[in-house]
Amino acid sequence: MQQLLKIPFVNRLYSAVILINYDKATWYDKLQYVSTIVVTSAPVVAFLNYCDVWYTTNSEFITWVLIALAFNIGVGWRYHSKMGTFSWKEFFAKNISMFLNVVVVYVLLDLLREAAGDNIVAETFKVLIQVTTLLHPVSKALKNIYVLNKKKFPPSFIMDRLYNFEKTGNIDDLYNNKEDNAA
Repeated sequence: MQQLLKIPFVNRLYSAVILINYDKATWYDKLQYVSTIVVTSAPVVAFLNYCDVWYTTNSEFITWVLIALAFNIGVGWRYHSKMGTFSWKEFFAKNISMFLNVVVVYVLLDLLREAAGDNIVAETFKVLIQVTTLLHPVSKALKNIYVLNKKKFPPSFIMDRLYNFEKTGNIDDLYNNKEDNAA
Protein backbone atom coordinates (compact mmCIF):
# COMPACT_ATOMS: atom_id res chain seq x y z
CA MET A 1 0.00 0.00 0.00
CA GLN A 2 2.87 2.38 0.77
CA GLN A 3 4.29 1.88 -2.75
CA LEU A 4 0.86 2.62 -4.21
CA LEU A 5 0.57 5.85 -2.19
CA LYS A 6 3.83 7.09 -3.71
CA ILE A 7 1.95 7.57 -6.99
CA PRO A 8 0.70 11.19 -6.87
CA PHE A 9 -2.67 10.41 -8.48
CA VAL A 10 -3.42 7.57 -6.06
CA ASN A 11 -2.18 9.57 -3.08
CA ARG A 12 -4.45 12.47 -3.98
CA LEU A 13 -7.49 10.21 -4.32
CA TYR A 14 -6.71 8.37 -1.10
CA SER A 15 -6.34 11.66 0.78
CA ALA A 16 -9.60 13.02 -0.63
CA VAL A 17 -11.49 9.88 0.43
CA ILE A 18 -10.10 10.16 3.96
CA LEU A 19 -10.94 13.87 4.16
CA ILE A 20 -14.52 13.24 3.01
CA ASN A 21 -15.01 11.08 6.08
CA TYR A 22 -13.30 13.55 8.42
CA ASP A 23 -15.97 14.74 10.82
CA LYS A 24 -14.51 18.23 11.34
CA ALA A 25 -14.55 19.08 7.63
CA THR A 26 -17.27 21.45 6.44
CA TRP A 27 -19.80 20.47 3.81
CA TYR A 28 -18.05 22.84 1.43
CA ASP A 29 -14.73 21.07 2.04
CA LYS A 30 -16.35 17.68 1.55
CA LEU A 31 -17.94 18.86 -1.71
CA GLN A 32 -14.53 20.09 -2.83
CA TYR A 33 -12.96 16.70 -2.00
CA VAL A 34 -15.69 14.81 -3.87
CA SER A 35 -15.31 17.05 -6.91
CA THR A 36 -11.53 16.49 -6.79
CA ILE A 37 -12.10 12.72 -6.81
CA VAL A 38 -14.57 12.91 -9.69
CA VAL A 39 -12.47 15.27 -11.81
CA THR A 40 -9.21 13.38 -11.30
CA SER A 41 -10.60 9.86 -11.64
CA ALA A 42 -13.17 10.39 -14.39
CA PRO A 43 -10.64 10.40 -17.27
CA VAL A 44 -9.01 7.24 -15.92
CA VAL A 45 -12.35 5.50 -15.46
CA ALA A 46 -13.50 6.56 -18.95
CA PHE A 47 -10.26 5.28 -20.49
CA LEU A 48 -10.48 1.95 -18.65
CA ASN A 49 -14.13 1.61 -19.68
CA TYR A 50 -13.19 2.27 -23.32
CA CYS A 51 -10.42 -0.35 -23.09
CA ASP A 52 -12.87 -2.85 -21.59
CA VAL A 53 -15.44 -2.27 -24.35
CA TRP A 54 -12.73 -2.40 -27.03
CA TYR A 55 -11.27 -5.62 -25.62
CA THR A 56 -14.72 -7.22 -25.38
CA THR A 57 -15.47 -6.50 -29.03
CA ASN A 58 -11.96 -7.43 -30.23
CA SER A 59 -10.97 -10.29 -27.91
CA GLU A 60 -10.99 -12.90 -30.66
CA PHE A 61 -8.76 -10.74 -32.87
CA ILE A 62 -6.38 -10.07 -29.96
CA THR A 63 -6.17 -13.79 -29.26
CA TRP A 64 -5.26 -14.51 -32.89
CA VAL A 65 -2.61 -11.78 -32.91
CA LEU A 66 -1.02 -13.17 -29.74
CA ILE A 67 -1.06 -16.69 -31.21
CA ALA A 68 0.49 -15.38 -34.45
CA LEU A 69 3.20 -13.57 -32.50
CA ALA A 70 3.93 -16.73 -30.49
CA PHE A 71 4.19 -18.85 -33.65
CA ASN A 72 6.43 -16.22 -35.23
CA ILE A 73 8.73 -16.37 -32.20
CA GLY A 74 8.93 -20.18 -32.40
CA VAL A 75 9.42 -20.33 -36.15
CA GLY A 76 11.94 -17.46 -36.06
CA TRP A 77 13.93 -19.24 -33.37
CA ARG A 78 13.93 -22.46 -35.43
CA TYR A 79 14.84 -20.64 -38.66
CA HIS A 80 17.75 -18.69 -37.20
CA SER A 81 19.00 -21.71 -35.24
CA LYS A 82 19.04 -23.82 -38.40
CA MET A 83 20.69 -21.04 -40.45
CA GLY A 84 23.31 -20.45 -37.74
CA THR A 85 22.32 -16.80 -37.32
CA PHE A 86 20.63 -17.01 -33.91
CA SER A 87 21.47 -14.34 -31.32
CA TRP A 88 19.57 -13.89 -28.04
CA LYS A 89 20.06 -10.12 -28.19
CA GLU A 90 18.62 -9.88 -31.70
CA PHE A 91 15.92 -12.43 -30.85
CA PHE A 92 14.56 -10.29 -28.01
CA ALA A 93 15.09 -6.98 -29.79
CA LYS A 94 13.31 -8.04 -32.99
CA ASN A 95 10.41 -9.75 -31.21
CA ILE A 96 9.84 -6.82 -28.86
CA SER A 97 10.05 -4.48 -31.84
CA MET A 98 7.52 -6.55 -33.79
CA PHE A 99 5.14 -6.65 -30.82
CA LEU A 100 5.35 -2.88 -30.33
CA ASN A 101 5.00 -2.21 -34.07
CA VAL A 102 1.90 -4.41 -34.28
CA VAL A 103 0.29 -2.70 -31.28
CA VAL A 104 1.15 0.88 -32.27
CA VAL A 105 0.21 0.50 -35.94
CA TYR A 106 -3.05 -1.24 -35.09
CA VAL A 107 -4.03 1.42 -32.54
CA LEU A 108 -3.19 4.27 -34.93
CA LEU A 109 -5.09 2.69 -37.83
CA ASP A 110 -8.02 1.91 -35.54
CA LEU A 111 -8.13 5.59 -34.55
CA LEU A 112 -8.50 6.44 -38.25
CA ARG A 113 -11.30 3.90 -38.54
CA GLU A 114 -13.08 5.36 -35.51
CA ALA A 115 -13.16 8.74 -37.27
CA ALA A 116 -15.16 7.19 -40.13
CA GLY A 117 -18.06 6.33 -37.80
CA ASP A 118 -20.35 3.32 -38.06
CA ASN A 119 -20.84 2.53 -41.74
CA ILE A 120 -19.84 -0.01 -44.37
CA VAL A 121 -16.63 1.87 -45.23
CA ALA A 122 -15.47 1.81 -41.60
CA GLU A 123 -16.35 -1.86 -41.25
CA THR A 124 -14.44 -2.72 -44.44
CA PHE A 125 -11.48 -0.69 -43.22
CA LYS A 126 -11.66 -2.54 -39.87
CA VAL A 127 -11.36 -5.88 -41.66
CA LEU A 128 -8.45 -4.60 -43.74
CA ILE A 129 -6.70 -3.25 -40.62
CA GLN A 130 -7.13 -6.55 -38.79
CA VAL A 131 -5.96 -8.64 -41.74
CA THR A 132 -2.95 -6.38 -42.25
CA THR A 133 -2.07 -6.39 -38.55
CA LEU A 134 -2.41 -10.15 -38.26
CA LEU A 135 -0.55 -10.67 -41.50
CA HIS A 136 2.66 -9.03 -40.24
CA PRO A 137 3.66 -11.82 -37.81
CA VAL A 138 1.90 -14.51 -39.89
CA SER A 139 3.72 -13.59 -43.10
CA LYS A 140 7.13 -13.55 -41.38
CA ALA A 141 6.47 -16.99 -39.91
CA LEU A 142 5.18 -18.35 -43.23
CA LYS A 143 8.20 -16.98 -45.12
CA ASN A 144 10.56 -18.67 -42.66
CA ILE A 145 8.61 -21.95 -42.88
CA TYR A 146 8.70 -21.65 -46.68
CA VAL A 147 12.50 -21.32 -46.66
CA LEU A 148 12.92 -24.11 -44.07
CA ASN A 149 10.85 -26.42 -46.30
CA LYS A 150 12.95 -25.60 -49.38
CA LYS A 151 10.04 -23.60 -50.90
CA LYS A 152 7.77 -26.66 -51.03
CA PHE A 153 5.39 -25.79 -48.19
CA PRO A 154 3.25 -23.70 -47.89
CA PRO A 155 2.52 -24.05 -51.60
CA SER A 156 4.00 -21.37 -53.82
CA PHE A 157 0.55 -20.19 -55.01
CA ILE A 158 -0.25 -19.21 -51.40
CA MET A 159 3.10 -17.51 -50.95
CA ASP A 160 2.65 -15.64 -54.25
CA ARG A 161 -0.72 -14.32 -53.02
CA LEU A 162 0.88 -13.31 -49.74
CA TYR A 163 3.68 -11.42 -51.48
CA ASN A 164 1.17 -9.74 -53.84
CA PHE A 165 -1.02 -8.62 -50.94
CA GLU A 166 2.00 -7.17 -49.15
CA LYS A 167 2.87 -5.18 -52.30
CA THR A 168 -0.60 -3.95 -53.26
CA GLY A 169 -2.68 -4.07 -50.07
CA ASN A 170 -5.53 -5.37 -52.22
CA ILE A 171 -7.35 -7.96 -50.14
CA ASP A 172 -8.52 -9.64 -53.37
CA ASP A 173 -4.88 -10.57 -54.04
CA LEU A 174 -4.96 -12.60 -50.84
CA TYR A 175 -8.40 -14.20 -50.77
CA ASN A 176 -10.02 -14.22 -54.22
CA ASN A 177 -9.18 -16.75 -56.88
CA LYS A 178 -8.70 -15.06 -60.27
CA GLU A 179 -10.53 -17.89 -62.00
CA ASP A 180 -13.52 -17.30 -59.66
CA ASN A 181 -13.59 -13.63 -60.71
CA ALA A 182 -13.66 -14.52 -64.43
CA ALA A 183 -16.72 -16.75 -64.07
